[in-house]
Amino acid sequence: MLVMRLFRSLFRLLMLVVGALIGLGLFVIALLGFVTFLLISLLTGRKPNLSFRVNKNPWAGHKPPAGDVVDIEAREVTDAVPLSLRPPERRSPQ
Repeated sequence: MLVMRLFRSLFRLLMLVVGALIGLGLFVIALLGFVTFLLISLLTGRKPNLSFRVNKNPWAGHKPPAGDVVDIEAREVTDAVPLSLRPPERRSPQ
């Protein structure tokens, strides 16, 4: 019983250490990528462009540009009858 408890504790400790090492490794990789990106930007003289364009619906197809542009003549309609704001009259049931 004591051996199983000791084995379980050592296994948990091993998993904790392995998880910490994987997390630390991913952090170091991200840090190296950022430093490389920053150094390349400094050496080329360009400002780092950290803004990303996010498509709200990535599955939507791209719309083709409008083919024809139509120029119309607009005119104002002055003879329009204003709508009544009264509620409609109720009909009596037949």
